[in-house]
Parts: sequence; C-alpha cells; structure tokens
Amino acid sequence: MAEVTVALVALGGYGNFYLQHLFEGQAAHGCRLVAGIDPDPSGCHYLDRFEAHGIPIYPDLESFYRQQSADLVVIAAPPHLHAPFTLTALRQGSNVLCEKPLAPTIQEAREMMAAEAASGCFVAIGYQWSFSPAIQALKADVMVGSLGCPRRLRTKVLWPRTRSYYHRNNWAGRIKTDDGRWVLDSPASNATAHYLHNCFYVLGTTVASSAMPVDVVAELYRANPIENYDTAAIRCHTEEGAEILYYTAHPVHQEVGPTLRYEFERAVVTYDRGAGPLRAEFNDGRTKVYGDPYADEAAKLWQSVACVRTGDRPVCGLAAASAHTLCINGAQESPAQIRTFPDSLIRSEGHGGDELIYVDGLLDTLGRCYDEGRLPSECEGVMWAQRGRQVDLRHYDRFPTHVTAG
Repeated sequence: MAEVTVALVALGGYGNFYLQHLFEGQAAHGCRLVAGIDPDPSGCHYLDRFEAHGIPIYPDLESFYRQQSADLVVIAAPPHLHAPFTLTALRQGSNVLCEKPLAPTIQEAREMMAAEAASGCFVAIGYQWSFSPAIQALKADVMVGSLGCPRRLRTKVLWPRTRSYYHRNNWAGRIKTDDGRWVLDSPASNATAHYLHNCFYVLGTTVASSAMPVDVVAELYRANPIENYDTAAIRCHTEEGAEILYYTAHPVHQEVGPTLRYEFERAVVTYDRGAGPLRAEFNDGRTKVYGDPYADEAAKLWQSVACVRTGDRPVCGLAAASAHTLCINGAQESPAQIRTFPDSLIRSEGHGGDELIYVDGLLDTLGRCYDEGRLPSECEGVMWAQRGRQVDLRHYDRFPTHVTAG
C-alpha cells in the first residue's frame, strides 16, 4: 500500500481532533503526518509528539512548500482562511481536506472550484455527516426514489454558547475580520453548519452533489454583543421545489438537537440525537433504520487519504458544500438588519465559571416554529420577530449584492 503524506494547517482548536486520529491511526490507514503549519502552535495538545517524531512545524504554507510537499493537506484554519489556503495547496499539487464551511462567500467557492479543476487534485469538505454510512444509506434511497419526492425538510439545532466562546479568537461572531475579510461567523455557518448542509446534501442527485437552493428568507437575531447573529430561522426552496426550514440559536439555556424531520412523498425520516438512530417511517407501515450519523467522525480524514491513493473523488467536495455557502450568503442579505432581542427577554447566568446569555422563551418559540413549519414572524404573539425579504439565488454569484445586514 503506497504511503500517503499528510500536512496539517492549524494545530490548535479543531486541529487537535485531526492530530489525535492521525497519531493513533496513521499506520493502519497507510499515511504519515510529515508537517504542521501554524504561526502560533501554542494551542496544540501534541507538541511533544511533533518533537519526538521529528515532525517540523512551519509558520505558513509558503515556508512548508519551500522545504517539503504533501499528498494531502488538511486545513483546520478559521473560515476566512479556507479559500486562500486551499488555493495555495492546489497550486502546489496537493489534494485538500478543508474543514467546514467551504468558505464565507460564493465567489470564493467558485474560485476554489476553478482551481480544483485546473489542478487535477481534489478538495474534500469536512462535513462529517456526509461521510457517515447512515447518511450515505439515506442518500442512496433518496437518489433511487425509494422515499418519493421530497416535500419539506425541517431541522432545529439549539446549542448554548457562553461569553468565552465569542472571545476565544478575533473573528467569532464577526461579519468581517479586522483586515476586511468576510467571515460571516454565525451558528448557521459554523457550529451547526453540518445540519443545514445535510438538508441540501441528502437531496443531491449524485453522491457528490447537493440540491441547490433557489431562494431564501431569513430572520436573524442576536442576544450577545456581537456583530453578526447568534439566532436564525431560515426558509428556502430547492430547484425541485422542496422546502427547507432551519432553526438554530446559541442564546439558549438548554441544548436541543440536532433534531430533524424530513418529509417525503412516501416516508418521513426522523432523527433526534440521544433518542435513537436516523430512521424512515414509510406510509405503508414499514420502517428502515439507517444508523447513527455521528458514527466514526474521522471517516472524512480516512476517506480523503483513501481517495489520494485510489484516485477517487470524495463524497463531499466543493460542489456539494457550495449549496450551504449560497444559502448562508442569501440569508445574510435577507433581513434589513439583524435585530437585537428586547432587553426585557435577555437573561444571564453562571455556566461552569463562565457567563451564558440567553433569551427567555426562545427555546419554546423556536420549538413551536419547528413543529408548525413557520418562521417566528409567522407565529402569533412573537412580538420581537421581523420577516426578511426573499432573496433570489438562481443567478446569485457574488456576496454581497446589496448592503449587508449588521
């Protein structure tokens, strides 16, 4: 088995996930970590391993490529650096596994696609659910029509995030970085991005494609003192007419989800983390269990290594992941402004030595929206809600198209 060489960009934060699996499993999967790239690797938990194995750490990709090369470059850097780092790696002849989201803007996504096509290499995007057997089994049934036409896909992911979450770096909760790069950091584009992407991915007509959104309406809110939103309710439609409803929030005092309900012509697919596997209930009474989409979260890494060796393409690449980026860009432009929740509803409590800001009643309101298939502005009695405009995504090729909500 030919050895696959791997370099990792960004050694702290989520980079530690990759390092754990590389150091534990690289021999079994026929690959070898040959370098780390990080200007400040102090957040790395495995510096002793780098030293023990004589693995060099470079401050940037340019320095790395002056000395070495790699078959696969894994990018765990902040979202606004995904595009430039991916472009550099492709131009140097490396395949890429880039963490989600693909990039903040659709124009960056298209630049990455063009570079990938010119390079002959591949770019995988690390939406780990897409690499799981459970999601692949569901997608296979969708592609052959076993569930019938998709009607409506609903998802809610309400995950508390404390004040320190927004102070862990200089881009969390930002629309732009200090140097003017779009980052568009939000729960929908970062912490819970997997589950919005999954709505599009399972409807794709091929293994490596997603259904594309053709319009989007979004309501964006915030409770934390940040630039961008920490709460979103999104409705969009795909080219085939399926409705996608997505609810996500950080200023909540209890973790909920991911919870999903995908309604098809002949079946309803459901999942609620901790309450059982992903499963389909057919109209004729049959049940099909697909399994746990969280099983083997490192599959994205090992499948990317395998693709280098075999020449196959990854199941989730730029084309599949671009649907999420397009939706996020349109959603950002849907409201006239990001609305701040009324002071009378904002609460604060200690949370493990940290502070959690949450909105009184938000869990119930978004749960009601999910159950009824509505946006907050469509629910009676939600006085703080304001509907956004519908954004046409059919010819949307650059973000922003007008003044960005802030």
